[in-house]
Amino acid sequence: GGEGFSNGRMGGQTREHIVLSRGLGVNQLVVAINKLDAAEPPWSKDRFDHIKSTILPFLLANNFKPKQVRFVPVSGLTGVNVAKDCQEDKEGWKALKSWYDGPTLIEALDSFNPPKREFEKPMRLIVTDVSSEGKNVTVRGRVVQGFIRASDNVMVFPVGDEASVVRIERGKAAREEASPYSFASLPSTKPNNGEENKSLDVEDIPEMQNCALAGDTVEVMLSGIDAMRLSPGCVICHRHPSLRPHVKRRFQAKLVVMDRLAVPIIRGSQMLFHMHSIDVPAVLNKLLESTNRASGVTRSNPRVLPGGSSATVEITVNERLVLEEYNECRSLGRFVLRRGGDTVAVGLIDKVLS
Repeated sequence: GGEGFSNGRMGGQTREHIVLSRGLGVNQLVVAINKLDAAEPPWSKDRFDHIKSTILPFLLANNFKPKQVRFVPVSGLTGVNVAKDCQEDKEGWKALKSWYDGPTLIEALDSFNPPKREFEKPMRLIVTDVSSEGKNVTVRGRVVQGFIRASDNVMVFPVGDEASVVRIERGKAAREEASPYSFASLPSTKPNNGEENKSLDVEDIPEMQNCALAGDTVEVMLSGIDAMRLSPGCVICHRHPSLRPHVKRRFQAKLVVMDRLAVPIIRGSQMLFHMHSIDVPAVLNKLLESTNRASGVTRSNPRVLPGGSSATVEITVNERLVLEEYNECRSLGRFVLRRGGDTVAVGLIDKVLS
């Protein structure tokens, strides 16, 4: 049900979102099949099964694993099966539960396995907002790997300026039960007089009060740097030369080209390169290899990249950016290419070139 699936066919936007999500590293998926209350008859199991049997093969063809995909019937209008406490449409609940005994949408989302937090890798904090407070500058962002502490000396790239960390503040979880994606609470390691172990608030651990770990979204106050030198998209890292990222313009990448292209991709094509909060013009310098995803046929040095292909290419962006191989830093190694307002391809950086 919904705009993504009509007349028995999967819409182009749904296909694009599937390719985009897999190309950017998503490996767990919940497919919410909406508007089943408007099916004929309402909450039809046949309709649900038909949509599922149409979408699932496309998901598997894009390398999603069956165990990592879950289909959930919902009604966004009445809230049926979105969460358990919705009572607006009791007849709808009854009709759905006559054949569906799976989780609600919220339960399905909460069942995701949390991604591995890469504490051991060099620290990378991607800035999303900047504000000045007197002589100091406050940046808001997410620590994508490693950890950062108050009093650390850091560098801001791509500008290359040094700064000192004055203070770190993290938002507190609104719920008593912390999400597995957050470090708002940690399991206690000490028994509590024979009772069940309780969760510990991070703020109760002295060593953690002025520290942020991979996965945390934080506010960091910096001193010794001009606010005009900072902007969304900057990356903060530790100062030691061995812990710094690449700041380059050219790289080799693996692309997944969208199925439907208005204009095929050729050597010299100009695109808009999008990575986290950065948008800069880019040029495809070389087409090194392409593979037709349907037939599996591979060609070296192709003249054109048609829709529905995978490719290895060389790209140059118009300005120096913080770029890293995907296997070194996922957040700084995945990107989207757009042209004329349309998504053309998603890619992973394979190698950063001089």
